[in-house]
Amino acid sequence: MRNARLLAAVVTGALVLGACGDDSGTGGATDGAAGTEDSDVQTYSGYVVDPPNEVGDIVLPRADGSGDFPMSAAEGGLNLIYFGYTFCPDVCPTTMSDVRKVLADLPEEEADRIEVAMVTIDPARDTDEVITSYLQNFVEDGIALRTEDPDQLRAAADAFGADYEVSTNDEGEIEVSHTGELYAVDQNGTVVMQWPFGTDFESTTRDIRSLLAEAQASA
Repeated sequence: MRNARLLAAVVTGALVLGACGDDSGTGGATDGAAGTEDSDVQTYSGYVVDPPNEVGDIVLPRADGSGDFPMSAAEGGLNLIYFGYTFCPDVCPTTMSDVRKVLADLPEEEADRIEVAMVTIDPARDTDEVITSYLQNFVEDGIALRTEDPDQLRAAADAFGADYEVSTNDEGEIEVSHTGELYAVDQNGTVVMQWPFGTDFESTTRDIRSLLAEAQASA
């Protein structure tokens, strides 16, 4: 099925410094003709880079201190992973609000097979308590991830094809830019889909239902 995924829309953006930026240019995406005659082809609103990113070896600490979180999903499930920060004025709260809508829109049995995790890219300001409270305001059982090791954080982001930058301007103000993608990871640790910022939650929901069906079939 992965080779049959069509790219409904590819959004390419530059990393905007000094703002909660969105960089969707994370590599070559699977592509296909929208007018294909193959009735078995599933059209998705998200996309997958070619070759897909593998993140099964990546783990990050849970902010609640309960141990490391593996990026690979449980058997038959999906992990939704997002890299962001709590001071983000627009992209992050919009994305997390959409994730909440997706979970509410799914049948309970399907929603129960999804874990949502948010990785803070601003651990200096996002303490364990702050990032946990922020995420769980959107997703009650969401898993906040936080590391103070910059190399560990960068390695995790690189594995997903995500990018971010935290800097201080001449006025002493902290500026953050980052990719706005939401990532879906399967039980094999493969990023099977990613959605650019601005993808409507109805489209994301349809994609996730199809991905869950695939995950269940291969479990």
